[in-house]
Amino acid sequence: MHWVVTGANRGIGLAIVKKLLEMGEDVTVGIRTSMPFEHPKLKVLTVDMSNPVSIDEFANRIDKKVDVLINNAGILIEEKFPEVTEEGMILSFKVNTMGPYFLIQSLYKLGKFVPGAKIANISSILGSITNTGGTASYPYSISKAALNMVTKLLAHKLKEYFVVSIHPGWVRTDMGGPNAPLTPEESAEGIIRVVRTLNETGVFLDYTGRRIEW
Repeated sequence: MHWVVTGANRGIGLAIVKKLLEMGEDVTVGIRTSMPFEHPKLKVLTVDMSNPVSIDEFANRIDKKVDVLINNAGILIEEKFPEVTEEGMILSFKVNTMGPYFLIQSLYKLGKFVPGAKIANISSILGSITNTGGTASYPYSISKAALNMVTKLLAHKLKEYFVVSIHPGWVRTDMGGPNAPLTPEESAEGIIRVVRTLNETGVFLDYTGRRIEW
């Protein structure tokens, strides 16, 4: 299978890529800077997920049909009411919501998804309206809630594919912080397992496969 993973040079994305390569899968990554290693089954491409032109160029340079897309790239700007800025809100929407949408759209228009392709948008329980009690970042939570709408809309539209949102858990990364209970490897293994066994579309799941309310 050929997997495409964005935001793959650190944290959860990097752990996903390492696990996929251990499993013998073909992987194309989209990153802003550089990968910390090379591998014969790994293709490294640059992409700025806040820029639709860059996203289109990235999609065009993917040279194999896509079995699985993991929209993992994301940004967390720690702004809370009443100190949220326009800049923080717009950048969060560009990277966390618009970026995944435009990448799916570009790959679809180019005919690069295989029949039955799986599209996993890495969301967050902090984007669940039902479960909301507080947040580390208003822009992050709002943009992830909007990403969940992207998932739901495209699941209805792209009936030949599986489109889901996945909450990766609270993970010890630059974004999750040092007190998080999960390692990136634990989250990555769960996400891969959920994607590989996926048999429904338009749902919000966590890394264990448990359903989350929108």
